[in-house]
Amino acid sequence: MYLFPGIGLGALLSGARHISDGMLHAAAECLASYITDDAIRKGILFPSISSIRHITARVGAAVARAAVDEDLAEGCPDLDPRDLRSMSESDTVDYVARKMWYPVYSP
Repeated sequence: MYLFPGIGLGALLSGARHISDGMLHAAAECLASYITDDAIRKGILFPSISSIRHITARVGAAVARAAVDEDLAEGCPDLDPRDLRSMSESDTVDYVARKMWYPVYSP
């Protein structure tokens, strides 16, 4: 099974101990919103790699919010689940984006 980046990130940042069907459904719905009918006709199943970081933040946020909605979120060291619950959708996306790892390579 191919898992799009963001599922594990959302679970980690929410503090969920397992990934539920609802969390996977939230990730799938979010990811599917980035695929056009034209892309599907062409056999394209996933968005372009050039947009992976943007979409990963959104998928991670959808997964984290689903964990909160299902009372699976236990929080992480810098964020209590109540704080996560009170965040807007855009604040959740921003939070996930800030927590993403950015590779830095030596010249």
